[in-house]
Amino acid sequence: MNVTIKDIARLAGVSYSTVSKALNDSPLVKPDTKRRIVELAAQLGYEPNLAAKSLVSRRSMTVGVVLPSLERVALSVLVSRINDALAERGYEVILSILPPASAVRLFQRLQVDGIIVFEDITPEERHAEPVTTNIPAVSIGSSHIAGPRYALVDVKRKDALKEAVRYLSSLGHTRIAYIGDAREADAKQQEKVAGYLESAFECGLTADSAIILNSRGNTWRHGFEAGRMLLALEIRPTAVITGAFDVTAGFLRAVLDGGLHVPEDLSLVSYDNIPQLEELDVPVTAVGAPVTLFAERIAAALLQIMAENGPSRLTSLLDPRLEERSSSLKRPKIGKR
Repeated sequence: MNVTIKDIARLAGVSYSTVSKALNDSPLVKPDTKRRIVELAAQLGYEPNLAAKSLVSRRSMTVGVVLPSLERVALSVLVSRINDALAERGYEVILSILPPASAVRLFQRLQVDGIIVFEDITPEERHAEPVTTNIPAVSIGSSHIAGPRYALVDVKRKDALKEAVRYLSSLGHTRIAYIGDAREADAKQQEKVAGYLESAFECGLTADSAIILNSRGNTWRHGFEAGRMLLALEIRPTAVITGAFDVTAGFLRAVLDGGLHVPEDLSLVSYDNIPQLEELDVPVTAVGAPVTLFAERIAAALLQIMAENGPSRLTSLLDPRLEERSSSLKRPKIGKR
C-alpha cells in the first residue's frame, strides 16, 4: 500500500499542510519538526505523487528522452551526462525507445515538462509527417518532432570531419580513409561524409587516396566488418577516420586481430568525443564536441525554452574539438601489404 502525506501527518501528529511544507523544505516549519517528518517519511518509504504535485505546481519536474536504441555507447554516455545536468536542476529523466510519435503521446499523458529527441531517420521514415507537440522539445539534429517551443542542438559534424582530415594530413598522411555509415537517408551521417570529402580535396588527396568504406550502420559489428574490408584492400590507407565510437571499437578489434599495429601501421581518429575512446586497446584520438559540454548545452537549451511563455525557436551548434591520443603518428610506415 502506498504511503501518503496524510499517513505521515497522522503518525507525526501534525497537519497535512505541515507535512507538505516540511517535505518541500519550507522555512515556515520548525527545524526539529521538519527533521522528524523527513525521517518518518524515509522510514515509511514515502514517494511523492508526481501527478498530484504537478497539479499544484503545474510542473512535473520530469523530462522525457526519446532514444532510437540503448545499444550505442556514445548515446548512452551522452544521455547519462544529460541526466546529471538535469538532476542538478531538480529534474528526473524518463527514457523511451518507442517510435517518436508513440513516445510523444506517452510523454503527453505523463505531463512531462520537456522532451529531448534523439532520432535515427531510416529511408522508410525519411518523408514521414512531423509530430507536433505543445511540450517544449529539443531535437539533437534533425527529427520528426516539431512544436511552438522548439530547439535544435547539435555538433558541427561537417567541421569535425574536416578537422580530422586536416590533422592527419598535417602528420604527413596522403592516403586517408573514412569508415562510417554513408547511407544517403541519414542527413547526420551525410554531413560527416561531406566534411571528409571537402577537406580531402582541400588537403590535396586524389580520388585514389580518399577512400570511403560504407559501414552501413553504427554498431560494433558494422565497424568490425569494415575493418575486415580494409584488411582485404591491396593498397591500404595509412590513416583512418571512423564515424562513431562503436564503429571505432569494432574496427580497431578487426585490424589488431588482422596483424596491424596502431599507430605504427595505421593512424586512427574517431568521431564522438567521449572518454571511453581512451579506454580501448589503443587510446584513440577523438574529434567532436566534448560529451559533458554537449550535455550541458542540451540541458540549457531545454530549460531556456521551458521558461518561455510564448513560441520560441533556438538553434545551438557546437564547434568540434580534437583530443590527441596515441592512436595517431607522424610519418608512419607506408607500403603495399
